[in-house]
Amino acid sequence: MNMGFQFVRFSRLSRIKSINSKMGHFNFFAVQYFDITRVRIMAPGDSPNTDGIKIGSSNHMKIHHVDIGTGDDCIAILSGTTNLDIYNVKCGPGHGISVGSLGKFKGEKSVQGLTVRDSIFNGTSNGVRIKTWASSGSANLVSNFLYKNLQMINVENPINIDQRYCPNPPCSLKSFSQIQIKDVKFNNIWGTSTNKVAVKLQCSKNVPCKNVELFNVNLVHRGRDGPAISLCENVAGWTRGKISPPSCIR
Repeated sequence: MNMGFQFVRFSRLSRIKSINSKMGHFNFFAVQYFDITRVRIMAPGDSPNTDGIKIGSSNHMKIHHVDIGTGDDCIAILSGTTNLDIYNVKCGPGHGISVGSLGKFKGEKSVQGLTVRDSIFNGTSNGVRIKTWASSGSANLVSNFLYKNLQMINVENPINIDQRYCPNPPCSLKSFSQIQIKDVKFNNIWGTSTNKVAVKLQCSKNVPCKNVELFNVNLVHRGRDGPAISLCENVAGWTRGKISPPSCIR
């Protein structure tokens, strides 16, 4: 990685440019009350494993007014991270802002209290994503998330909960994630999806998602395969405001 911070408290990273890292650009582990602002991160869209900002076991962080273009997650949020506020971020190219993957190892901790707001995703493979392994080594909680005021510009998967994550098949069809996802709000998200499935809420059969809210979502797909659709599995919640594509939450 280009820079790493461990066990650091009450600090700020600002006005730094990170270019063409060989792996991740910035890594944060067990930091508290850390402010990241006015940072620019650049790597080619096809550069593998070049996460922009990776965070684990940390709390009370702010990431704002940053510009990230890379070949992996713009921001990756891992086990044990709580009370994270992300706003005014430009993400693209890259894999979006991701929570996870979670559940691969025993002893992982919950991720709670995330806000992602007032940001733009341009040409990314994902917008906002939560991913947990199909076969979990630990049973944990993902909760109290707010995604608000987000613009998607030609994003492949704008809204994506994936509890069947398995990047290295074959995977057992009889294994289900043990990670509970609940209290997640998607509020005022709009733009264009390059995938027909613009809203994917694919939750675990063992621990279905609870209290998932869609409020004023407007995502358009202009491909030859027809207008955008939603896909839901094992998810409970509600819908408010104007929703396009039509909600599949029941």
